[in-house]
Amino acid sequence: MTQMMLRQSKLSKKELVWQSLVFTLLAYTALEVPLNFAIQLPFETWNIALDILISIIFTIDLIKNNRFRRGLLKAPRRLNSYNVKNIPWYMSKFFWFDLIACIPYDAIAFYFGLHTYVRFLRLLKFGRLLKAATLNRNVGSFSVLPSGIKFEVIIICSIIAINCIACGWILVNPLEEVDIYTHYNKSLYWAITTLTTIGYGDIVPTNNIGRIYTMITMIIGVGVYGFVIGNVFNLISQADRYKEQTKEKFHDLSLFMKHYDIPEQLQYAVFSYYNHLYTKRLSDNDTKIIGELPNALQNELQTYMNMKLIGNVPSFKLCSHACLKAIAGSLEQIFFSPGQKIIIQGEIGYEMFIIAHGVVDVSLSEKGTVASLHEGQCFGEVALLEETKRSADVKAQTYCDLYKLSKEDFSRIVKSHPELEKSVKRVMTKKCS
Repeated sequence: MTQMMLRQSKLSKKELVWQSLVFTLLAYTALEVPLNFAIQLPFETWNIALDILISIIFTIDLIKNNRFRRGLLKAPRRLNSYNVKNIPWYMSKFFWFDLIACIPYDAIAFYFGLHTYVRFLRLLKFGRLLKAATLNRNVGSFSVLPSGIKFEVIIICSIIAINCIACGWILVNPLEEVDIYTHYNKSLYWAITTLTTIGYGDIVPTNNIGRIYTMITMIIGVGVYGFVIGNVFNLISQADRYKEQTKEKFHDLSLFMKHYDIPEQLQYAVFSYYNHLYTKRLSDNDTKIIGELPNALQNELQTYMNMKLIGNVPSFKLCSHACLKAIAGSLEQIFFSPGQKIIIQGEIGYEMFIIAHGVVDVSLSEKGTVASLHEGQCFGEVALLEETKRSADVKAQTYCDLYKLSKEDFSRIVKSHPELEKSVKRVMTKKCS
């Protein structure tokens, strides 16, 4: 399971789209095969062409995953008891599952005129569904897929199940005096009303086999209906889980403030900080989520969390991904209370600051406050470029959450990423102009 989750986490968007295409074609096969077996639809140009197209795409997928190539290049000439543990890919079950899926069954039956065996050949197309095992192996654990994709998979699998039951109803009940499409429509209607336990009773079995099939469907329906509803509910509740936690947190805070008669100004500061947490992070327990990991992994994940913070800082706009990662890994988080001085005019500076949350006031001794800086802005960059005295005081107006980048770390990063110095100089030039 862990290996599957790791494999899925490495899937790019492009790969996820490709695997979604493979799943869609498998879903089409799961719908088409039982329908063709039950109704025996005639061959038409479009479905033969589609069958060939599906075979081509599955063949590309087989080659794309290197199973075919590895098998041919690495296959031993003879298999015996000594090398059976090193069975090549072409002898593995996954290779055979992929290979079976590549066969264009409809095209073969049509081209060779095997109309007598059409029903049997079409039934063999069920073998394509074995490819679902390799699809699961490539994608990984269903639990780590995006919620939207999970929801689509559940709906599609439900449709496939309903279609199979409807086709089974067609087989156990004789064709009525209606066209095959109307008969299929009535079968779908019967399957849905039975599976959902509604059962209007307007379509009923007329023979013993039909009654037995109906009873089995009723029993299955209870479980399937509960499974689908339960999974959909879980997906919705998971999507809103952090929103609900946020509401509970704010409600508890509100009661806390009221009970202890907290001043309004302090209440505002607390709620403002929590609002910052919930808008800029996944939740207020991001650090707890990664808390059980080794320190090396925690530091790496914390780096990416910091990268989200500095991504829109003007001084780093021209920096590469590798440079941003190096900066994020060097940031130090510090906190200041209202009125506390962050920078003192006249002192030598050795660091710059990025505001994650809060407001700071920039003031001159002769003019007073000249500017207020907010979340996402930075100050003190000139100290990274040259050794000079601070030109102004910077004081926390509210409770502030800042990140500090030292001159030592800046110089180290510039050696590997010269674009950082150029980016900072560009911003400083704009400020001075």
